[in-house]
Amino acid sequence: MKGWAVFFLLTALIAGALASWEDYTQFLSLGSLRVQAEDPVAEALFWQNIEPEMVRFWPLFLLRRENLRQRLETEAPLSVSMGRESLLSFTVEMKPLVPWLLFRWQERDFYLSRGGSIWKKEHPLNARLRGIHPPSLPPVVLADTFPSPEGILAEGQMVSKCVFPVETLAGWIDSLSSTEWFSRMQKLVVSRREGQFLLEVFWQQQKITVRLLFTGDRKRWSEIFSALSQILKQLQFSGEDIIIDTTYSDRIIVRSVQGRGKEGSGK
Repeated sequence: MKGWAVFFLLTALIAGALASWEDYTQFLSLGSLRVQAEDPVAEALFWQNIEPEMVRFWPLFLLRRENLRQRLETEAPLSVSMGRESLLSFTVEMKPLVPWLLFRWQERDFYLSRGGSIWKKEHPLNARLRGIHPPSLPPVVLADTFPSPEGILAEGQMVSKCVFPVETLAGWIDSLSSTEWFSRMQKLVVSRREGQFLLEVFWQQQKITVRLLFTGDRKRWSEIFSALSQILKQLQFSGEDIIIDTTYSDRIIVRSVQGRGKEGSGK
């Protein structure tokens, strides 16, 4: 029993000496923590969120840095990366997310980055962070029947990964941007009809609204675009809005709004 008492006493003395030495030399403190941010608001956000213990003790920074990065990226429209320069030195790079598209769903507007991050247009940091500007591309309107594009958010979460397939959307935008009427495009409306995506493109021509219907399958788009180019050259705009329905497998139907039926049936 006496031996154990001596052991614990020595352990306490050694631990106390080490703690006193560390407090004096601070050898467990970070050697340096360099924050590279394009915006002082972003850098201020980092220092507001980091725990003092993470700076004081570098092992804690190693253990908790991923949680810190995730917290920053889910609360603010920022891309955050952390790297190690040496044993005790770290660097943090922070960049604002660049809005690629404006998403509209159930009368709510979202910004979508090309990497798939999505956040509300009214996020308070949108007006404060440099580099965040309204997208130049036409807005994409999702039908109300789709789930929220930002998914189910955790408490306090303001930025998430878009649940709508971003690569599919990017393919549509890339293909549409090659057309002669893309510059006049006002919006792209996405819905579902009979188990497949239905796209409606709206643009203005000679004060007439043209509504163009596609399926989301791009296999026939090249053929359709070629036919549309010829149709638009021959089309006589009489003052009524026009619907061009390309969803049929064997024909393209052009009609005025007065002739509206159930477009996009693909029958």
